[in-house]
Amino acid sequence: MKKDNQNIYSTFANPMQLTNSYKNCMKIMKKISLMVMGLFMLATSLEVKAEVDPNFHIYICFGQSNMEGNAQWESQDVGNVDARFQMLATCNFDSPKRTLGNWYKAECPIVSPQGKLGPTDYFGRTMVANLPNHKIGVIAVAMGGSPIEMFDKDKYQQKMADNPNEWWATLAKWNYGGNPYGRIIEMAKKAKEVGVIKGILLHQGCSNCGDPNWPDMVKKIYNDMLNDLDLQAADVPLFVGEVEYQNMGGGCSSHNVQVDRMPSVIPTSHVVSAKYLPGNGSDPWHFSAQGYRLFGQRYAQIALSAIYGIDIDIDQPTVPATPKAIDQRFVELKDIKTSPFAIVNEADHKALYGRHEQFLGYGDFEQAFAELNSGYYFKLSRTGGGFRLRLVTPEGGDYLLTGDFGYLNSQDVDGNRCFIGGVNGQNNGQDIAKGAVWDIQYVEGKGFTLRNVGTGKYLKTNDTAKYDEPAYFTFCTLKDVTSEVNEKEIVVGSERNTPTYNLMGVPVGDDYRGIVIKNGKKFVVK
Repeated sequence: MKKDNQNIYSTFANPMQLTNSYKNCMKIMKKISLMVMGLFMLATSLEVKAEVDPNFHIYICFGQSNMEGNAQWESQDVGNVDARFQMLATCNFDSPKRTLGNWYKAECPIVSPQGKLGPTDYFGRTMVANLPNHKIGVIAVAMGGSPIEMFDKDKYQQKMADNPNEWWATLAKWNYGGNPYGRIIEMAKKAKEVGVIKGILLHQGCSNCGDPNWPDMVKKIYNDMLNDLDLQAADVPLFVGEVEYQNMGGGCSSHNVQVDRMPSVIPTSHVVSAKYLPGNGSDPWHFSAQGYRLFGQRYAQIALSAIYGIDIDIDQPTVPATPKAIDQRFVELKDIKTSPFAIVNEADHKALYGRHEQFLGYGDFEQAFAELNSGYYFKLSRTGGGFRLRLVTPEGGDYLLTGDFGYLNSQDVDGNRCFIGGVNGQNNGQDIAKGAVWDIQYVEGKGFTLRNVGTGKYLKTNDTAKYDEPAYFTFCTLKDVTSEVNEKEIVVGSERNTPTYNLMGVPVGDDYRGIVIKNGKKFVVK
């Protein structure tokens, strides 16, 4: 024992040895500390990635004054925003107090300190109302009067230099450090740390009114955003809003020609109609508060359809209605030639029509022939194994969807709907082979039957073509009937037992409301 103690003593008795041992221990401790710190940083990094919420869906919104919001919000717009609708502050706000780069509940104003109520407000509100398991976030950058070049990362500096005193240039400096595009990318990267970018909303055009190069300029900006944010076009569609229509007070409605070209330039883009949206009555560029509410709902309706496959009804503006009646009935396909025609079920007093985007509707005549629908006329064309039915807009133009014609399609018999879509290359069907091909036969005294070649079953409503027995449809042109209508109540008394018919000649009861025929005269039953 004594010997062992002497050995220990002799080992550590040398002061130099003690010093070296201490230094070695400190080196080891330092290495351990660095390893622990590295593991901590790695764990922190992994923790940040783990915080990305797959149900937090984020939308980039950009443009000029309509996107910024130009209508004063009203009492109905205040204090009722769902907390699941969030905005990422893209600049500093004084009232309410907001700091750049932080998330807040999306109360007005959303876009900038100078902005007011705009389409972004009711876009987000409508989205969360229809996606109960999701949060919706918006990243909004917009300047009143801004040309589209201010969002081109290769052109904005020259545009600013050429126009230093323009209001939009001043807003770009105040709010976005002189680089609106750069601010979008900066905030979008930050947003990707907590959620998933699902789409991009654009409203711009009055400052580039009618420029035929505008669609290509938008395409470059869209592609730049996708590349800089490492996103794929198929996962992040673009939604482009029309400008105010001339009949609603709009002064640059001619630009809608360029807006409506977008699906042919960017296949993953969708046009959001401004048809019948009310203007503010004081200038030729901006919508009213109600116009912005409806516009935001329309953006959401298209996004819900395109991204989530959800079909919703939204509020509609007051539209002057023009009742329609059957004009010419066709009994042979060869007589139709290239004429647009409606597809009507006279027994049900209903017709097929395009609701919005890809959805097929089936409703009464007032509903089916409303001017706000995507269309209610079809055109016939031959294809291998049968015919295709192409939707036509109320204005008479071909309805385009993602740059392609929109045809009547059916899902498989186990699906849930027919819809308007493309033909998917040589398959002649968007969802199933031959889903857009129809065997059309006329049955004397009954009408046309529609058997889908893809499913081998008959179409009856806007359900999938899944029926063994057919419904019978009238292929016909339509005419306006307002000039022939006497707007008064149906007479009663001695004429009470006289048969009453609707405009399609089908007998109706006393509870029917709308335009009817009695004793050869037309009346409105209110």
